[in-house]
Amino acid sequence: MEIDQNTNGTAYNSVHNAYLIQKKVLVSASHLGIFALTFDRFLAIQLHLRYQELVTHKRVVAAVISIWVFSASISFLRQLYDSFIMGAVILVVCVIITGLLYCKIYAAVRHHRNQMRALQVQQELRNGEKAANAERLRKSALTTFYVYVVYLACYLPISCVVFARTNGDTVLLSHLWYFTLTLVYLNSSLNPLIYCWKMRHIRQTDNFYSTLVANCFFNAFLLFTALVLNFITIQALRKISSFPKPLKTLLLSLAVSDLGVGLLVLPLYIARLIMNIEQSANKRLHYTVYTAQRVFGYFLCVASFLGIIALTVDRFLAIYLHLRYQELVTHKRVIAVVISVWVFFYVFPHSQNVPDIIIATFGAVCLTTTGFIYCKIYSIVRHHTDQIQALQLQHVEQNQNGELANAARLKKTALATFYVFVVFVVCFLPYICVKAAYRIFGESELRLHLLYYSTTLAHLNSSLNPLIYCWKMRNIRQAVISVLRNIFQGQ
Repeated sequence: MEIDQNTNGTAYNSVHNAYLIQKKVLVSASHLGIFALTFDRFLAIQLHLRYQELVTHKRVVAAVISIWVFSASISFLRQLYDSFIMGAVILVVCVIITGLLYCKIYAAVRHHRNQMRALQVQQELRNGEKAANAERLRKSALTTFYVYVVYLACYLPISCVVFARTNGDTVLLSHLWYFTLTLVYLNSSLNPLIYCWKMRHIRQTDNFYSTLVANCFFNAFLLFTALVLNFITIQALRKISSFPKPLKTLLLSLAVSDLGVGLLVLPLYIARLIMNIEQSANKRLHYTVYTAQRVFGYFLCVASFLGIIALTVDRFLAIYLHLRYQELVTHKRVIAVVISVWVFFYVFPHSQNVPDIIIATFGAVCLTTTGFIYCKIYSIVRHHTDQIQALQLQHVEQNQNGELANAARLKKTALATFYVFVVFVVCFLPYICVKAAYRIFGESELRLHLLYYSTTLAHLNSSLNPLIYCWKMRNIRQAVISVLRNIFQGQ
């Protein structure tokens, strides 16, 4: 047992040290990269016509390589000697020099603008091109300034927390460290948005290329949320003992299918998007990735759909049968249903010869039936509530309080499953409509754009379900909080 613990401890330390070195290398490269970008814009404005002569592409490549080599060397030394002072000095020096450079850029831009206004009176036509060039330089300098400001906003909180922790660690500072570290990682996602916002030549690229890049970014984010949220939900559901076993089993099945989207579908879909962006010539690999993503996508989509229908039927039986529910809906029968669902959606994607009209009819019947069941649930819940409220006025107050509490619990779980159903329809209906239009009217540029965005919306469903469970089911919410507390305390 001790050997296993020592082995696990050694593995954890190795992974942790590798993570720290990578983080320090990339953070140092970001510091120096923003400094280099600022210095480049300063030289472009200060040197003006001599800029292209002195700042050549080869020199810039050499500077970039030097930045990465220096970042790797300094990060390795910081990790070896655990030097906080070294990292702090580099950060402070970079921030101060970059701030001074922006002050100089502002002064130079203002001086150039005044010069241009004076010259425009004398030689307006000749200096038109010069003025346009100065305006382009001003805009690019302003963009790098926004990058610098966002960089400061993301890195300053963690710098303050790290400095505070040198005087002693507390629980509050540990929690703040995790949140500020997440803010640091956010910086890498904000920079591309700033480039698109402030640089027109980047923003006005090929529309289809922009669609691919945007969907790649969104799906990468959904990959993270689907994995983390569903993993935490599964852990929380396993810990709950007060939940009815049939409901717990069905929710676990749905959470596993949503986790499968994060594990299988989204990585393959992102790979497809990257291949389209790079315009990969390897058609065989592209077809393999497309086929795998399509099979797993249908596989897990049908699983989620039938899982939601099973949840709906379960809540209907719990409300309709009432006291006979536990007798008829046993844990073994629910497991048999879940296995049948998984077997069905394993066979379904491999049935390539099934006509689209049969699939569409099956989906429409299931949606209509589910909607009808929720109407029945609403009617029964309303009837039960009226009955209990009437009986409370007569006698057996203790028993009726128990009945009222049980009815309230059933109502809440039914409402939660209804929200899951509505969100599923909202996320998948646009994809179904676009796909139908694609099949009926053929391919077009607009329909292709809509297909990518509607697919991303369908993937969003796997990240929303865990949030609905936490929002509408108190037992799950408390279990999730307990799991998160254990994770943070375990750190």
